[in-house]
Amino acid sequence: PIANKNENTIKAGRNTSLFKYNLIKDKRYTVDKFQFHVAITMNFKSEKILNINQVVNKYLKYNDDIHIIGIDRGERNLLYVCVIDKNEKIVYQESLNEIVNEYNNIKYSTDYHSLLDKKEKERESSRENWKNIENIKELKEGYMSQVIHIIVELMRKYNAIVVIEDLNKGFKNSRIKVEKQVYQKFEKMFIDKLNYLVFKDTAKDEEGGVLNAYQLTSKFESFNKLGKQSGILYYIPAWCTSKIDPTTGFINRFYIKYESLDKSKEFISKIDDIRYNQLEDIFEFDIDYSKFTDRLNDTKNKWTLYSNGERIYTHRNENGEWINEKIQLTNEFKKLFEKYKIDLKDIKSEILKKADVEFFKGNNEDLGFIQLFKLVVQMRNSLIGKEEDNLISPVKNGDGKFFDTNAQIEGLPKDADANGAYNIARKGLMLIEQMKSTEDDKLNKIKYNITEKEWINYIQNRGM
Repeated sequence: PIANKNENTIKAGRNTSLFKYNLIKDKRYTVDKFQFHVAITMNFKSEKILNINQVVNKYLKYNDDIHIIGIDRGERNLLYVCVIDKNEKIVYQESLNEIVNEYNNIKYSTDYHSLLDKKEKERESSRENWKNIENIKELKEGYMSQVIHIIVELMRKYNAIVVIEDLNKGFKNSRIKVEKQVYQKFEKMFIDKLNYLVFKDTAKDEEGGVLNAYQLTSKFESFNKLGKQSGILYYIPAWCTSKIDPTTGFINRFYIKYESLDKSKEFISKIDDIRYNQLEDIFEFDIDYSKFTDRLNDTKNKWTLYSNGERIYTHRNENGEWINEKIQLTNEFKKLFEKYKIDLKDIKSEILKKADVEFFKGNNEDLGFIQLFKLVVQMRNSLIGKEEDNLISPVKNGDGKFFDTNAQIEGLPKDADANGAYNIARKGLMLIEQMKSTEDDKLNKIKYNITEKEWINYIQNRGM
């Protein structure tokens, strides 16, 4: 019996395989053979191959039955896909850490994130102990081929284009040493696949058949020559896609850190008002970002923040280890104000009178005001080593509710990484709207570099 490469694969009730023939390592070297290599170039006479980007843009301009696939690439999820319609509603969202396959009508799941993580640790151990380093290339390529198949099927089902972040060359190269980061490999394999896309369940002469394939991307030459578009694949700026309230466009523009008593009071003095809402049992903070920073001044500056819900406070313990602690914000503010005898009828004035460093900075037992306020605007909350990765907003949306991925609202992101993929897709929708207002002969000059102000204003003006 030979152990299956994927321990989750069960064949005939076993996680091993038996063969009725001999297995010979490197068998190709044991047999005399001539190999005849023939280079074949597909579509080399096609006129559209040279301006495929403009052809795609024109199609998007005049067709409304379009969906957009946003793909987020991060540490917690190797790849996360989100499909939205023209009204920004999510019709599909899923992490691609695990791939489900079927063998003899039995479905089994392969957790590639864990497999790659395990393989990385084994390779690192081998390096440290001067042992043979096991190859990881096949595992990554196997994962990529399955992921690309899933994305292509989503494109086919929803008639969708694909949008990914334009991660600069330095970003990608800095992560090449991290084995599970497969950014460049994914891009190249995906582009190559869409150069001549064939569906096995389609007759050879029909559209999508082997003799009448789809060409949906330009020929890949190099990443330096790739640009911002390759047919139906678009690159958008990576800025601010995950840590943003998808229903209001609120982002945290503060830089909050305890530095001194005077600087803490200066920060608090810029807050317009701090009050306790007894009816809702919640603390409210009126802020005007223009008093704190000049950045993005052409976007919405005035907000009311709330001490709603729970946040995850990540810090080091006495042994220097990172730990997570769940904090109920309103309860912690009450505890702090009660300890230092803050009158809830005049909170801001009372705070500015305080000279206790620990009130602002905190200590080993209690969080200070600066730490708690930082948690108020901490939108992404993740547990170390666990799947919990939620996004919660400190502001109310048009329905008078706080966006919280824990609520699992239909048509909206179900976790923080889903929010990243969702907003990547929304940036793609911005590109399509730009195409619809562009003259046909200028569709090859679309402005792909969406600025920070354009993005924030777009989300805030479409507030839900």
